[in-house]
Amino acid sequence: AQPPGSVDAAGMGLYEAADYDELVDHPFELGRFWRGGFEAHGVPHEFIVAGAWPDFDGERLLADAQRVCAAEIAFWHADQRAPFSRYVFLLNAIDDGHGGLEHRASTALLASRRDLPRTGAAQPEGYTGLLGLISHEYFHAWNVKRLRPRDFERYDYTAENYTQLLWFFEGFTSYYDDLLLLRAGLIDGARYLQLLGKTIASVLATPGRQVQSVAQASFDAWVKYYRGDENTPNATISYYGKGALVALALDLTLRSLGEPPAATPSLDRVMRRLWQTSGGGPMTEADVRHALQQEAGGSLDAELDAWVHGTADLPLAPLLARFGVQWQATPPAAVSTAQRLGLRVSESALTGVRATHVLRGGAAEAAGVAAGDELLALGDWRLRRLDDAQRLLTPGQPAVLLVSRDQRLLRLALTLPSADVLPAAAADTAATGTTSSLATSAAAMTLALDPQPSAAALALREAWFSG
Repeated sequence: AQPPGSVDAAGMGLYEAADYDELVDHPFELGRFWRGGFEAHGVPHEFIVAGAWPDFDGERLLADAQRVCAAEIAFWHADQRAPFSRYVFLLNAIDDGHGGLEHRASTALLASRRDLPRTGAAQPEGYTGLLGLISHEYFHAWNVKRLRPRDFERYDYTAENYTQLLWFFEGFTSYYDDLLLLRAGLIDGARYLQLLGKTIASVLATPGRQVQSVAQASFDAWVKYYRGDENTPNATISYYGKGALVALALDLTLRSLGEPPAATPSLDRVMRRLWQTSGGGPMTEADVRHALQQEAGGSLDAELDAWVHGTADLPLAPLLARFGVQWQATPPAAVSTAQRLGLRVSESALTGVRATHVLRGGAAEAAGVAAGDELLALGDWRLRRLDDAQRLLTPGQPAVLLVSRDQRLLRLALTLPSADVLPAAAADTAATGTTSSLATSAAAMTLALDPQPSAAALALREAWFSG
């Protein structure tokens, strides 16, 4: 916003905005909160935290956020000059929650107070997720708030605003949020691959990826993504997750065209090219295709048509193998019962085990389980936790599942798939693009660093990780 007009020492008084767009794009915080700051490439940044516990380690948060911001400014600008003169993080810590909303020179964040860094203690597991959220929303200061769809050149505040490009603006941002944590030195390569593998598994475990393209998912965000129901996983795909994997596939494809340590093609260079050619303003999918062609030295239209406008799975396993990254099957014992049965459930002492989603192609669907069913018993045993079902089932042998549906008791024949089916199907789906017969099979995978990569693979991987 414009410099304040007339304010007192506490910041109360008159502030000015150049226009309505600027006014509504600058949230503010009132009340009691913690406040700290740092500089990144000469730009002052402030952190406002409300609702944190007394042992919150603000200095750790500032130090880590500073590394994220410095890495992202350097990512976009060779001269390291950010397109804003001041940036503010507004973080509300609550009992349970995670999310953010980007603005041109600020972001409003929501996080569990359990995920905040603690003074004199090991950092919680969720702290990496908080840093990823900070990285994601900060990256949006470039990718969506300045670079943005031509459809959003002028916002219509009276109606929904539609675009097919959320796979690029949200998905590519989701690709870079964790990758830039790695490049900033906040996580190591093994941890990065763990986070990337989680995204891959989530997408491949969603049957809707075979129904809806990521471009369609972008356009349908208003009517489907934010209005989910029990059939959402079977009919839709997340433009965040699938879009991130499109970015990954494009980045690895581009990087495979050159030989490090020379200036090889990369998605990094595509992003900076788009920034320069658009002037940091509105753009279209045609601009993305043109930038990719310039960087690759040839058209990647066929890949975009298949990966963005089609529903086939991406060839991630062979691409990753070129970079010394192994696609590993998860040991059967580590695969949850929900994954093996094709279910998503809620569990509590009050409501028991209740099916929230039944995934297409899974064993639960074959048995006739429906969303909303309470799973009462299996054979002669009462069910309190779904994971207990694996101890009561023999793979390949049907058992009687007792469910309650709309006050009626139903007996269904449930068969647990063989444990060795899941990992094999996952690898086949990812490597060849074929469709697995089991909706949840592809979730049974992890990524790991190849301990003995070839010299070429190691050079590619180091260039990818370091940028």
